[in-house]
Amino acid sequence: SETVNGLGQFASGIFKAKGAAGGGGQLSGPIGLIRTGSEVVSTSDLATVLIFAAAISINLAVVNSLPLPALDGGQMVFILIEALLGRKVNQQLQENITGVAVLVLLILSLGTTVGDVENLFK
Repeated sequence: SETVNGLGQFASGIFKAKGAAGGGGQLSGPIGLIRTGSEVVSTSDLATVLIFAAAISINLAVVNSLPLPALDGGQMVFILIEALLGRKVNQQLQENITGVAVLVLLILSLGTTVGDVENLFK
């Protein structure tokens, strides 16, 4: 019951465009990224565009390395656990954990998209 309540509050915070940490709308999704990218490109400054592209690439690498089961970092955690235990992690357990992580990431993506759309009309 507390878990369901906590997940509900988490999702509610995301859909209010506060982000996972309550950052006041600092979390942005693909629409916000495109909006920011178009602003950067409109400056016609090649150095700024290259820095923006590098920042996106670095950000993607860092996020992908997080130990979330649906991402590469999470898969590395499963491999580390297997190395420590000396046996494979139960496949069904790994699939269940990954499924929950994918669901959380989808909710986060939907929340950031809703927040981005709301910001378009402000």
